[in-house]
Amino acid sequence: MELIFLLLTILGIIIAIIFGYLQVVVPFIKGEVRFSRRFPFVETAEAAPAAKPHRRKKKKRKRFLIPGLAIGILIILFVLIRFLVFQAKAIEQVPIAVINFTNRTGDEQFDYLCAAIPNLLITNLEQSKHLSIMTWERMHDLLKILGKEDARAVDEDLGFEICEMDDIHAIVIGSFTKAGNMFVTEAKVLDVRSKKLLKSVSSDGEGVASILKTQIDELSKDIARGVSRYERVIETTKFNIEDVTTNSMEAYNYFLRGRDEYEKFYFEEAARYLEKAIEIDSTFASAYLYLAFAFGGLDYGEAYTEALKKAKALSHKATDREKLWIDAWYARDIENDLETRFRILKLLPKKYPKDKRAHRFLGVYYWAVEKDYGAAIKESKIALALDPTYGWSIMDLAYIYTEIGDYDKAIEYFKFYAATFPGDANPFDSMGDLYFQMGRLDDALAKYMEAIYVKPDFWDANLKIAYIHALQEDYEGALKWIGQNITVAPSPGIKAHGYRRKAFYDAHLGNFHQAINDLDTIKHILSPTEFEEDKAVTEWVRGWVYYSVQEYERSRDYLRFCGYQAGWHDPALSVVDSNFCLAIIDLKQEQHNSARTRLAIIDSLLPDIIISRDREEMRMYQHALYAELLLAEDSVDKAIALGQKASGAIVHDPNRTNIFFENFFAVDVAARAYIKKGDINRAILEYERLTDPDPNKRGRCLIRPLWRYELAKLYDQRDLKAKAIQQYQKFLDIWKTADADRPEFIDAKKRLAELKAR
Repeated sequence: MELIFLLLTILGIIIAIIFGYLQVVVPFIKGEVRFSRRFPFVETAEAAPAAKPHRRKKKKRKRFLIPGLAIGILIILFVLIRFLVFQAKAIEQVPIAVINFTNRTGDEQFDYLCAAIPNLLITNLEQSKHLSIMTWERMHDLLKILGKEDARAVDEDLGFEICEMDDIHAIVIGSFTKAGNMFVTEAKVLDVRSKKLLKSVSSDGEGVASILKTQIDELSKDIARGVSRYERVIETTKFNIEDVTTNSMEAYNYFLRGRDEYEKFYFEEAARYLEKAIEIDSTFASAYLYLAFAFGGLDYGEAYTEALKKAKALSHKATDREKLWIDAWYARDIENDLETRFRILKLLPKKYPKDKRAHRFLGVYYWAVEKDYGAAIKESKIALALDPTYGWSIMDLAYIYTEIGDYDKAIEYFKFYAATFPGDANPFDSMGDLYFQMGRLDDALAKYMEAIYVKPDFWDANLKIAYIHALQEDYEGALKWIGQNITVAPSPGIKAHGYRRKAFYDAHLGNFHQAINDLDTIKHILSPTEFEEDKAVTEWVRGWVYYSVQEYERSRDYLRFCGYQAGWHDPALSVVDSNFCLAIIDLKQEQHNSARTRLAIIDSLLPDIIISRDREEMRMYQHALYAELLLAEDSVDKAIALGQKASGAIVHDPNRTNIFFENFFAVDVAARAYIKKGDINRAILEYERLTDPDPNKRGRCLIRPLWRYELAKLYDQRDLKAKAIQQYQKFLDIWKTADADRPEFIDAKKRLAELKAR
């Protein structure tokens, strides 16, 4: 509309200039017209005084024609320009805030309306493109900046203070009362700077239900007209709160309580309240969205997916902002469409510049997917400027600086994080992650322990402590902390994660039967739908356990369709992982052509892997796979060269699912190639490197116990008896709980006894 008026104005000006020039200026220069005595009218210079009356009338009309048209055009232009200016001003959104309403009913059971009514008004008013509404969350961010985050309600004085901080022009204050079954809601719209009354509005209805049914819409319309000339004169937004929320005040109350619990990371409580909201109103889109978020925090995979699908199906009943959030998560987690997600994430902070989450998630995308660290830091700092105590963005910045190697900055932000949330375990856990990546494992362990001290049921730190113990080959300690993780896990989904980790360690220690039992337990602790969602990664681990005991066909059955967990959001990575796993089995079964075909598929898809770290790691494992193929085909020297390239794996995060991959797949191909070549000394050096007591020298990967067994045999070949005995003994000590029928276990005991008998 604005463009049309602009074009009409420009066209009118051009026509007026041309018309005036041709009809007045040119004839005046030529002397064909002159100004009449009644300036500014003109008359022809050759008008004859004795002309006939009808001719004089015609000339008179001619005298008035030109200036009349000119004045008419000027009037039209004036109106158009005024309208265009008004239009331009009107589309400037008026910043407005709505604070807590006062309960004047005398009945505490209606106290929840003090927050519910403002939240509903905020949601409704946000539908107007001519208003910029301070969200409830933004209001509480400003309270935190003022050091008043514990304020139970925002009164008028505090409301004005907050509005001045955020350059808000108008504030809505109000109250509600009750006479019999009649509810009356009143609101005043005040100018923030002058504190003058701009508009006084009220609405009434029968029962609490009328607040949703009619009152919120009536109040919204009157408030919008009171602060926006455009709403008042040109266009009125069609407010209908039930279309974008719910038709039940009870459901809305549960929704607000669930949303508040989610914001505090109390996912179980949040899910409980949100499920009650949905029981009352099964079409409540916003409740499904937050329920999905809560289930995600609890690692309820299937429940998360179903809640998100419901939110998407009902997104026509959500606000524009919520629709964008639903579409963004749906694109990533259901459609695997990261391009659409990126487009939405870029749009959100443009439409809602004061939404800290919009900036935060865009920053995370730049960091994790695009690897555009500059843009990631910029967006994270914008989010932090909006809320200086926004823990997620503080943590994001610390991790980004960690990843780019600026450890001083990272430590600075982690310390700021800990100081901002002194009673929170997560800052200590996060600082432990930083020290782990720096290779300062003792400091990392101390920070993880500190997190446990602050919050004994902080389950995530247990897994990391277990991994550090395993790096030092203290597997009793590792299993103890895994058991602690399972004990304190807040949900079956997280408990299942602990059992998968236990299965990995049991397999690592040669106790393969127990590993399978661990994985079977997962099926019993999860509901059928949860297990179906969790099945992919669980059976992926099962496939690798069967691979370790050389049951290759069973391994193939499980690995064929599972794919790697990260592949759920990256189709290319999923296909690469699947082909990688199956190619390894092909080589074990001497199906070399099939393995070579799969290698070609992997090579073609590597550039399409979205996250650069995944891409780099898979390229390294591609080298290892190709080295295995070359070794199988007796190209030993080439296998050695590629195998050494593939031995540079580094574990950056002790809790990544990728530690399964990094530690199940044996990257000792170079050592085995040296053995095949007959170069025992070089093979010994390679295994000594892989079993170096300093975890940082081996990329913080675990020492595979079987490498000690192989090294012992090589020492024995070189008549290094003491070293051989030491390695056999170490291997048997680590595998003391191994399955008794494992051939390596039986052979090691026999060889050790023979060595000692010499």
